[in-house]
Amino acid sequence: MLRILGAVCIFSASALVGIHLSENIRNKKERLVLTEKMLLEISDYIRWNSLTLHEIADRLLKSNQYSEFEFVSSLSQNCMNTRSFPSAWENAVKSDNQMCGEEKKLFYEIGNTLGTTDTQGQLSALDMYKSRIEKMILEESERYRIKG
Repeated sequence: MLRILGAVCIFSASALVGIHLSENIRNKKERLVLTEKMLLEISDYIRWNSLTLHEIADRLLKSNQYSEFEFVSSLSQNCMNTRSFPSAWENAVKSDNQMCGEEKKLFYEIGNTLGTTDTQGQLSALDMYKSRIEKMILEESERYRIKG
């Protein structure tokens, strides 16, 4: 009887760990999809509204669509405290504990690109990052399909 109970406990613990890891994969994919949406919105703000980066940070915060990203709320506040948008972006990304290393690296690159070129250069860079994110989404979808 004790062996059966031990086997059930081991099976249950393994199943719960598997479910937790599966949820992590799914959450990462959802964050990437949201990131892609955010980049599209930033592109639209730059292309059609000619907003400054500080105004874009305020709009992202006010939209509440990106409340899942801790860095969005930090970004708006950091923009008020510093004149350099890339450093405000970097500090905001550093403060987001939900991002993994790969995501943080990508966000650092995005923040260092924004505001450094003309409008067309920024839009081209954002398109490049959207392509990278699409690839990451496909990889996470496949990973979830296999391991989820």
